[in-house]
Amino acid sequence: MKIHKSFSKLELIDIFKNLDIKFIIDPELSKKEVIEYIDKNFRKFKITNKKNNYNIQNNKELRIFLKNENCNKILSIREKNNTILNAKRILNYCNNNFILQFSTFNSLEEIEKLALEICKYGYISSVRKAIKLLNNDTKMNKKFIIDIKNENKQDIKINYHCQIRTGLFLYDISTTKMIIIKENL
Repeated sequence: MKIHKSFSKLELIDIFKNLDIKFIIDPELSKKEVIEYIDKNFRKFKITNKKNNYNIQNNKELRIFLKNENCNKILSIREKNNTILNAKRILNYCNNNFILQFSTFNSLEEIEKLALEICKYGYISSVRKAIKLLNNDTKMNKKFIIDIKNENKQDIKINYHCQIRTGLFLYDISTTKMIIIKENL
């Protein structure tokens, strides 16, 4: 079984633990040994947790998931710095009224290619800002969609349970307690 190199040993252990609690991989093993163990025991593996974090329902989907690059991979420091630098180059282009001569780019295709590369790192604030401004450029042929991981997305619906009470209350600062003297119902 082929597993993409972007998965770390701990991520592989977590994936299989999340899909089936009974399938135990020893964390003391090296990454190579973990991959060999998975390969050797994959036929025995059954997904018991259908409501898993990875939305994988069967072994075929798991095989495809592990074969492709890890979508949750965190950038290395060098890669993240390069991504931020590229976002700043796009921001420079946008802040100069979308004039190509005042930027470090030679063509719109070069900007478009770079924007497509950095779009998948929407959890970086400078990337979000650069893509948002670049989408305002009328010379661009397409609009770019910022990809933000699910755990970084903010919930749109926020429900608060609030009870409003009126009356006369006494707040004791030393004990941080509210004492009801008279409440209007």
